[in-house]
Amino acid sequence: MAKQVFYDPLQARWKRIRRLVDAAAVAFSLLVIFFIYSAVRSQPLPDLSWLTEKRPYHRIQQEEQKKGREKRRLATIARAGHRHVTRKQPSQLMLNSEQGIRAAFYVSWDSASFSSLREYARQIDLLFPTWLQVLSPDGHLQAVDTETNTMYDVIQGQTAHPIDSKVMQFLKAEDTDMEVFPVVQNFDGTDFVPGISEFLNNPQARARFRSEIGIYLASDHFRGLMIDFESFPKKGQVGYVALLNELSSDLHARGMKLYVSVQVRNEDFDYKAISAAVDGVVIMNYDEHFPGGTPGAVASQDWFLDNLDSAVKEIPKEKLICAIGNYGYDWVEKPKKGKLPPGEADKSVSVQEAWIGSRDSEEDIDFDDDALNPHFSYQDDDKFRHDVWFLDAVTALNEMRAAQTMPAGRLWRSWPPTIRKSTYNAKLVSAF
Repeated sequence: MAKQVFYDPLQARWKRIRRLVDAAAVAFSLLVIFFIYSAVRSQPLPDLSWLTEKRPYHRIQQEEQKKGREKRRLATIARAGHRHVTRKQPSQLMLNSEQGIRAAFYVSWDSASFSSLREYARQIDLLFPTWLQVLSPDGHLQAVDTETNTMYDVIQGQTAHPIDSKVMQFLKAEDTDMEVFPVVQNFDGTDFVPGISEFLNNPQARARFRSEIGIYLASDHFRGLMIDFESFPKKGQVGYVALLNELSSDLHARGMKLYVSVQVRNEDFDYKAISAAVDGVVIMNYDEHFPGGTPGAVASQDWFLDNLDSAVKEIPKEKLICAIGNYGYDWVEKPKKGKLPPGEADKSVSVQEAWIGSRDSEEDIDFDDDALNPHFSYQDDDKFRHDVWFLDAVTALNEMRAAQTMPAGRLWRSWPPTIRKSTYNAKLVSAF
C-alpha cells in the first residue's frame, strides 16, 4: 500500500502549527490589552519614527487667489484703454471733466454685493459701503450685526468697532486704487427714521456725531464720508446744512472728502446750500413710483432726464453725481373692499428676482415703449394680481446715453451695475 503524502504519525507538523497558533493568540491578546489600555488612559500610540518626505505642495486656494487677482488686473488693463492714466487719486479729479470716474454702493447684508465687488474691484474708483446708522436724538453711531440682525454701538470709548472687515482686507490684498467712503444713514432696517431732525438741530448731538465719525474714519484707510439722510421733516433742514458744513470743515482739515445723497426735486432741500458745503452731490434718480403707491415705472426715461435738467440748474456740474437704479418693485393689487391679508404687501425685488418671477409665472417681460422700463404682471397662489416694474442693464445704458446728449456734460461709460445699496437693492452712481 502506498504511503500517504501528508501522513504524520509522530504529529511533528501539528506541534509546530500549534506553537504558531499559540504565539499568534498571545500577540493578539497583547494587542487588544494595549488598545484598551491606551483608550482608557487616552495615551497616543507610540511614534514609529518613520521618515516623511517633504514635498513642495501648496494650497490650491492660494494659487487660485493669485490667478484671480492677475486675471482681474489684466482684464482691467484691457478694458481701461479709453481711460486717461493719471497719478491723481480718483477723488482728487474734477467730476464731469475729461476723465470719467466709476463709483458704486455696497451693502454687507447681501452676499451678492461682495461677489460683485470682487468681480469688478479694479473697475471701481469710489466705493460707498452702507455701514453706519444714526437713529437717536443724541447722534451716536450704530451699525447692524449681520449675524444677529441687531444694532450695536460703533464707538466704544475711543475705540471703533470694526464693521464688515472683509471688505477692507480684500481691497488691501487686491492692491487697488479704490477709495472708500463709508455711508451713514438714518435707516432702522425697515424705514428711514424721521425723528433725526432732533439730532440735526441739536449742536451738542452734532458735535458727538462728528467726534465719533472722526474716530471711526481714523480706524482704517478711509478717504472720507457719505451722508444719506432721507425722509426727515423740513424743520430739520437748517441743522442738516449746518452739519454738512461742520463735517466738511472737519474732513477737509484731514485731507478727506464729504459726499451727500439727496432725493431728486425735493422742495425741502436747499440744493445750492448743500452743494456749497460738500465735494459731491449724488442725486438719487429713481423711485418715480414706489411701494405703497400706484404701480409704475421706477425711473421712466423722460422723468429721469427731467430730473437731470432740474439738477444742473442748482448743483454745479463739477459736484453733480447721478445715481442710476438697478432694482425693482413688486406691487400687489389691493382688494376693492377690505385689506390685504398678512404676507401680501408691496416689496422691493432685485433684477434677478424679477427675472425668476417672470420665468416661474410663465409671463413675458414687456419693455414699455413710453417709460422704457421693463415690467410684467402675474397672479400668486392666493389669486392676487402683482405688477412688477424694474430697472436693468438696458435701462442703465439708455439713461447713460441719453444723459450724454445733455448740454451739461457727458455720462461715464457703462459698466456692470451690480453693487448693492441699502433698501434700493442696487445702485450704480456716475457723474455725467
